[in-house]
Amino acid sequence: MLTESGLAAVFEPRRIALVGASDRPGSVGRLLWDNLADFPGEVLPVSQAPTVGGRPAYPDLRQVPGQVDLAIIVTPAAAVPGIIRSAAGQKVRAVVVLSAGFAETGPAGAKLQQEAVAAARAGGVRLVGPNCFGVQNADLPLNASIAAGTPRGGGGVSIVTQSGSYGMAVHALGQDEGLRVAKVFAAGNKADITDAELLGYLRQDPETRVICLLLESITDARRFFTEACLTTPAKPVIAAVGGRTGAGQRAAVSHTAALAADDAVRDAALRQAGVVRVRTGLQVLDAARALSGQPMPRGRRVAVVTNSGGTGVELADLLADEGLEVPELSPALQKELRTLLPDYGSAVNPVDMTPAWSLFSTVYPAATELLARSGEIDVVVPVLLQRSASPEVAVAVRDAVARLRVDRIPVPVYVCWVAPRSADAHTGLLQEAGIPCFAWPQRAAQAIGVAVRCGVRVSESGEAWVPVSQQAPQRIRPTRRRPWSALGGHGLLAAEDARALLVDAGIPVIETIRCGRPEAAAAAADRVGYPAVVKVDHPDLTHKSDVGGVRLGLAGADAVRTAAGDLLALADGAAVLVQHQHQGIELLVGGIRDPEFGAMIVAGFGGVLVEAQRDVQLAVAPVDSEQATAMLRALRGAAVLGGLRGRAPVDLGSVAALIAAVSELMADNPEIAELDLNPVLASAGGCTAVDWRIRVS
Repeated sequence: MLTESGLAAVFEPRRIALVGASDRPGSVGRLLWDNLADFPGEVLPVSQAPTVGGRPAYPDLRQVPGQVDLAIIVTPAAAVPGIIRSAAGQKVRAVVVLSAGFAETGPAGAKLQQEAVAAARAGGVRLVGPNCFGVQNADLPLNASIAAGTPRGGGGVSIVTQSGSYGMAVHALGQDEGLRVAKVFAAGNKADITDAELLGYLRQDPETRVICLLLESITDARRFFTEACLTTPAKPVIAAVGGRTGAGQRAAVSHTAALAADDAVRDAALRQAGVVRVRTGLQVLDAARALSGQPMPRGRRVAVVTNSGGTGVELADLLADEGLEVPELSPALQKELRTLLPDYGSAVNPVDMTPAWSLFSTVYPAATELLARSGEIDVVVPVLLQRSASPEVAVAVRDAVARLRVDRIPVPVYVCWVAPRSADAHTGLLQEAGIPCFAWPQRAAQAIGVAVRCGVRVSESGEAWVPVSQQAPQRIRPTRRRPWSALGGHGLLAAEDARALLVDAGIPVIETIRCGRPEAAAAAADRVGYPAVVKVDHPDLTHKSDVGGVRLGLAGADAVRTAAGDLLALADGAAVLVQHQHQGIELLVGGIRDPEFGAMIVAGFGGVLVEAQRDVQLAVAPVDSEQATAMLRALRGAAVLGGLRGRAPVDLGSVAALIAAVSELMADNPEIAELDLNPVLASAGGCTAVDWRIRVS
């Protein structure tokens, strides 16, 4: 796949043609020519000038002799489709189009972009961009971008971004904060190569150890999800992905669709795939620094070493906010630490040596080593504050970490740096040795939190988790797809048809009798048993409770007749549904068809307050029973399901089986746009759906 995708030609070309090369100062053609000066292969200028950089230029790409792997295009937009056709004629495998003036400018530019893509696909040429920053391979080196220089290599961090500003930031962070990278890919308008393809390529790339995504959208989202599921057990994937605003909200007819807002779906899919999502690009790049220079964290236990109690407490609180532990150390370990500290210091955790200035250069390294070797801690964070942010302490900590690495101690060390700007130069002593420094506790805690989530994901994964839809055929439940005609065309299915579809899928649904007269409703209640429930059934009355369309606890035939008469009068052509009244905790199980990720499953607490409580979990469908159980255990109110105040615990196995069955129904039947079971009544004896709606499209 590394070669078949065409991305090998983008990142590891041997011969490059620069179309639009120039000697003119200040031009993009000159900038790219200068940036490619360190490329170890051959760069061939294509220009109307006779020479570029003292080398003969070719007036047309078709006149360049020999095989060209990559063409970099910096010409006006109107010329790009023709240049791509020339590239196809020359068997060029990929082009990087830095030129602007395409879909980002309006309809005319969009038409030009379509023409460029069509030319590329017709000729078997992969297209990066257009309107992009470019690509970089810092280890080659290759700087086919508008950056001021090639980023520092050797860090194993590969970055995919739509924004050129982050491409620039990578170079700046390399100089200022020691960020080292493997590859940078700026997608621009993302007209051809998808995020899923890039993720698959980087998963197999031996030079990439950490993958960073700085995206405004996700292309080919369902395939991206599959690629992410395969990637995150082996390599951390950290993402900052923009969310759509309220303008993109769906017109929802079900509670499920109202709960599954666009960004909630995206967040759930990324989390399910093991991608660690953060809010900002800086958080992505900070976490990348944490992961690239130090061993990956294997757990959540953090030790803080400080000379300021206040700063140590603040950092401990912020680490707790990230879901990490700052545990009290064992008595034996505290005893060892006290031999290093002044009498008035604290060895509990945070380890506080107080402002004992003369001890800084000995206590910081010794405490760091002792904690890392103890077996009680997964991460050590020295806080170098004011006087301790000195070159002497930095060198001592650096040397202590070097000893840990020689002895193969896999505990990472991250420095929280709280010092004046005049001391910033001292961070280089640490960062050049692969020890990242993060300014102030908040930035440090956020970076460590992401690093730990990535590390725990990798250490706990074992082999890659494969989505149910991608597993071996013998592990997949046989498709139970109903014919299109049986799903009823468009809109809401009739209650009886929807129930039949659910029962056919193996989903437990309460016995229900539809009646058009009060006498028939009374007879139906005698059949299903008392106490009875009577509900209105009419396509315009979707949410029955909102119109008073549900009557509960009906103890006899007279009560049923009266209730049925009232409900039949709510709308012309209405009927009533008669059921035996069941007891249990009200849950919601549903499905929606997301335009990005496809079939999604939603599960959580239900009832009439479901949208106010919003205690639900989402996942890409299908899921199996184990994944469904994990969704239930992740609910904020999960303790309720375990039994409270003498109540028997809910049979989670039966609820998980129902969730899995609904997810398979959604995955097997793409005509189902929304499915809503609310409530599902769950108890120690099992679970049953007592109300449902299905919309097909």
